[in-house]
Amino acid sequence: MKIISLKSRQWEQYRRPILNFVKRHDKDAAKSCYSWLFKLKKHHLHQPGTSIKLALWDGKIIAVAAVSDYGTTHSAFIIAPNYSQTEIQINLFTALISDLGVCYTKIRYDNKQKIKYALQAGLVCFAYLRGENDQIYLWFGGGHWHTDDITEKEA
Repeated sequence: MKIISLKSRQWEQYRRPILNFVKRHDKDAAKSCYSWLFKLKKHHLHQPGTSIKLALWDGKIIAVAAVSDYGTTHSAFIIAPNYSQTEIQINLFTALISDLGVCYTKIRYDNKQKIKYALQAGLVCFAYLRGENDQIYLWFGGGHWHTDDITEKEA
């Protein structure tokens, strides 16, 4: 397995395969990242806190991690079902934290596997919120995180 960080010059090359992968494997229809990635342009990858990581196996995309504003605006970790029981998500979290210095993500409270991987990657649960349709989400932060980064945006 190889994890690569997309640069702006690579965006056009990987855009269509990423969108196809997300459309096929993103099961959370409430907060689909497909529309965000569809509108993403290569100059957005120059913005601080925006990063896309791909996990490749024999040249095939098996996982995508994409964050905007360090994960406070958009945060998506999508893994192909065949690889969901592996530690790919942990590796993606740690790669994002080492690249950005800080990373945030929201995880549904009943998604035990994603919570487990976030904790194993060193992220800390520090807040919760009630989202659409009364779903409860937990905020996780890793690296040099601070609660004010989230609470100021939510207020």
